Amino acid sequence: MDVLVRRLVWEELDEAVRVEEAAMKGYGYLRDTSELFFNDEVGPMLGAFHGEELVGIAKYTVLPDHTAWLETLRVAPEHQRKGVGRQLYEEFERISKRLNIPSMAMYTGLKNIPSYSLARVFGLDTAGRYREFQLDLAGCTAPEAVAAFEPVGEEEACQLLGTLAEKYEHFIIFNRTFMHMNKDIFSALAREGKVYIDRASGSFMAFGNRFLEKRSVQIAMMAGDYKKCMDYAVKVGLEKGVPQVVTMTPISDEALQQVVTDYGFKMAADLQVMSGEVR
Repeated sequence: MDVLVRRLVWEELDEAVRVEEAAMKGYGYLRDTSELFFNDEVGPMLGAFHGEELVGIAKYTVLPDHTAWLETLRVAPEHQRKGVGRQLYEEFERISKRLNIPSMAMYTGLKNIPSYSLARVFGLDTAGRYREFQLDLAGCTAPEAVAAFEPVGEEEACQLLGTLAEKYEHFIIFNRTFMHMNKDIFSALAREGKVYIDRASGSFMAFGNRFLEKRSVQIAMMAGDYKKCMDYAVKVGLEKGVPQVVTMTPISDEALQQVVTDYGFKMAADLQVMSGEVR
């Protein structure tokens, strides 16, 4: 099926949400991220049109290390398996070449074979496997004697987070956005106030959100006294009134998974990040 792929405009948000919610069986987050996605002057919010009908959407995002993150690819159920996703990927490649982007990445469920197979066609392959955990804050009370975490500057953030590269298999994850661990990403997170340390214990973490601040707080990675890190996240989550704390671990790190499950987190999903050079 031939489609025209172009940048969407604000007036088309409702139609884009319709496509997302149909593809995701009622679930979606595009309306909540619309200001971030539609106001991005560099990375467009894309729509695939069959005639006048919007049949697919996708977001192309340029991360602080000048790599591409491909997200929110949705195709209306009645138009799936007709090549719409492939044509959105072709536009991803065209944008990458125009912007001189060296590599692209995306994530999918570990058992989502169609999404995995399409990414493979465009040169992306599995670069890491991760398990998402969620802690329900309903009924929780604030922990006592929470550590005094404070944000750090760019240089210290690079030093601290760099020590976790092997442990977290070289990706740092906020809101299922998998970012390669490097100084450009660390510095950007520090500028956004998302790298914290407790000076007394030496514990530190990347913490906050990329978006959807009303739905959760996110522990992207942590080190030192894990309980102090998780206690702080719970405290902040309760103060913000969000329903969940979310964190990720590499699937291979059974010890860290035991730590978070012992604290009360429940396993939510197994995901894989796929990455590759722009061809």
